[in-house]
Amino acid sequence: MRLRHPDWPLPRPDAIHHIVEDFLTDWTAPNAHILPLRRFLENCLSTDLRNFFAESCFLFAFTHQKLPPSCQQGYVRMQGLVGSQELRHHAVQAGLLQDYT
Repeated sequence: MRLRHPDWPLPRPDAIHHIVEDFLTDWTAPNAHILPLRRFLENCLSTDLRNFFAESCFLFAFTHQKLPPSCQQGYVRMQGLVGSQELRHHAVQAGLLQDYT
């Protein structure tokens, strides 16, 4: 930016996230900093950045076309349940899935 011509306009941002900058700021405060930042990033990336348990990833895998990144990175890469016919039957009996057969 220092080398740009003085008359060049700055590019307009698509989104802006304002944060409080103060030496007393608690950057780990869930509702004041973490949640708004996560929502801003989710909006920019068009994805869900929350972490999910294996059961939730299992349900997402059968009910959504796009999985959240935490499910893609952990659950789908064989670090969760391995799918089988018996597991699907159990999920139908537990009410997690609808029986389409």
